[in-house]
Amino acid sequence: MGFKGSFIRNYLRMKKITLLILILCIAVSALYAKQVKLLAIGNSFSDDAIEHYLSGLAEANGDTIIIGNMYIGGCSLEKHYHNSVNNTASYSYRKIVNGTKTITPKYRLIDAISDEDWDYISFQQVSSLSGRYESYFPYIEHLINYANEHSTNPEMEVVLHATWAYAQTSKHAGFANYGKDQITMYNAIINATGRVAQKTGIDIIIPAATAIQNARTSSLGDTFCRDGYHLELNYGRYTASCAWYEKLFGISVVGSGYEPYTITPYQARVAQLAAHYAVNEPAKITPVEVKEDAWLSIAPYFYPPKEYEYSFHGYRTPLQFYDGTLVKNKADWSKRREEIRSRWMEMMGPWPEVIRDQEFEILSTTQREDFTQHKVRFNWTPNEQTEGYLLVPNNGGLKPAVISVYYEPETAAGIEGKPFRDYAYQLVKRGFVTLSIGTSETTTNKTYSIYYPNRDDAQIQPLSALAYAAANAWEVLAKVQNVDSTRIGIVGHSYGGKWAMFASCLYSKFATAAWGDPGIVFDETKGSGVNYWEPWYLGYYQPPWSGTWSKTGSTGKGLYPQLRGEGYDLHELHALMAPRPFLVSGGSGDPVERWIPLNHSIAVNKLLGYTHRVAMTNREKHSPDEKSNEALYSFFEWFLKADKLQK
Repeated sequence: MGFKGSFIRNYLRMKKITLLILILCIAVSALYAKQVKLLAIGNSFSDDAIEHYLSGLAEANGDTIIIGNMYIGGCSLEKHYHNSVNNTASYSYRKIVNGTKTITPKYRLIDAISDEDWDYISFQQVSSLSGRYESYFPYIEHLINYANEHSTNPEMEVVLHATWAYAQTSKHAGFANYGKDQITMYNAIINATGRVAQKTGIDIIIPAATAIQNARTSSLGDTFCRDGYHLELNYGRYTASCAWYEKLFGISVVGSGYEPYTITPYQARVAQLAAHYAVNEPAKITPVEVKEDAWLSIAPYFYPPKEYEYSFHGYRTPLQFYDGTLVKNKADWSKRREEIRSRWMEMMGPWPEVIRDQEFEILSTTQREDFTQHKVRFNWTPNEQTEGYLLVPNNGGLKPAVISVYYEPETAAGIEGKPFRDYAYQLVKRGFVTLSIGTSETTTNKTYSIYYPNRDDAQIQPLSALAYAAANAWEVLAKVQNVDSTRIGIVGHSYGGKWAMFASCLYSKFATAAWGDPGIVFDETKGSGVNYWEPWYLGYYQPPWSGTWSKTGSTGKGLYPQLRGEGYDLHELHALMAPRPFLVSGGSGDPVERWIPLNHSIAVNKLLGYTHRVAMTNREKHSPDEKSNEALYSFFEWFLKADKLQK
């Protein structure tokens, strides 16, 4: 039975299975995604904290939030009290649904409270009095009773927003209440809100005060207020929103994929850590000592040279459906993404079901330096096992992990092989759990790759079979003790670069990836360096093979000439990574002009609201070197060790 003969029957069968899995995944996602309805009865400080970035943080994690803010600038609890008693329609009601804000003037508290089945209703004191305990009473007790009386949700919880201290240089008249000293004001806010919560029975305090104070210990310093008291418009507001998100949703904000255009990744990391520490230690200032150099060392690689900036020519945009319809928003992209992946899987042959119910078989264990090396065995296809090396740091704790793929597993594990390809060894020395795997048997007999179910009758293009094997490796690695399954990446060079690229693009559980000079798009001018036409990549045909290691694709058979003839190129697969970050470690196969296809991935990320997700380093030679590898390791450290970038 040939490739085409078996394909149709298997495709129809797998399409039914895929549909059932998709329905199940949607149901499971809906089950575990959290939905929150939040009403703030506040002022400009609640505007700063929740109106601008909180929705994006929730959406990035698959959660949803409806936000209401009953706004009067400079409004105190006393004024809220009188407005409730007199039923005064003096509020600007800002409501945010699905990220879209509507503003209704002349609104009453009673109408806002009954507008939704709010899960949380928050209160805060005007900033000048936020650290004056006596100023909260009797007003907050009345407001809590008022909210409970008119709430349509019997499970509604009252929240107290602990707002931030002023900048040390603030000229606000209310700063005199604290001797014009920032730390005095901060301590007063912590003391007052803690006592108020205890007296009134409030269980939830949003530690925005501590989040901002933590962030001020970073190299950003006392820059978190734009006018001495309102938050800086970008990273200042983002920090407060991070504290709100983590406290309400119970999910660590560290490493969140939502980093607005308006802030740098370094500023985002400071904000996330400051908020995370505040939720964990709400009454204590915890230094945020992120190494700014960790970002600055890789930052230049996210920007194309000016001559390639905004260049897209030669590649059809992924932001257009195959029928020509333009992708206009995130919902459209979700459908387009599925269209791209389904089309490529249809052309390459559908995968068997990913193997999720196995663990590593330990064959031997060796102590090396400051890590443990296990030789392991597992099934990377339903009918084929492989052996590799699992490298585990000796120190405990939850860790990120990286899978390294190559011709054989010894090179990346640092056991033998060419220099600067020992990715698994170098990364375990940096605190990652690593798994090194490779196609030892087919490398030896020079057929390379993986053939499923066998080489004589492969039903999947071999490069896609390699990706499938890496997906199974991800599943088994995720079960290893102390491996954080949300932080698993993949890396490979050359042959391994192609493997890592297809695996990370086709299997979205990979958090990030680095592709070492694979030839990221079809290019028949690079000789055997970008040889996707070979039968062990995308040009499979039934053996016997002839004319392999050709310098051009003119003799290519199987799927490859179809892809070329119909205008497909690999930049479509790159787009499937969005918004997950990836690095191209470019050499002779991927020179600087590869920014042209990469710009298409940047455009997809921009549509989704993400920046700094696509990076490339460049060198003259195909072989990696010390400089390119250092950038690669720093890339993984930045994106997979978000909570460990401490001085």
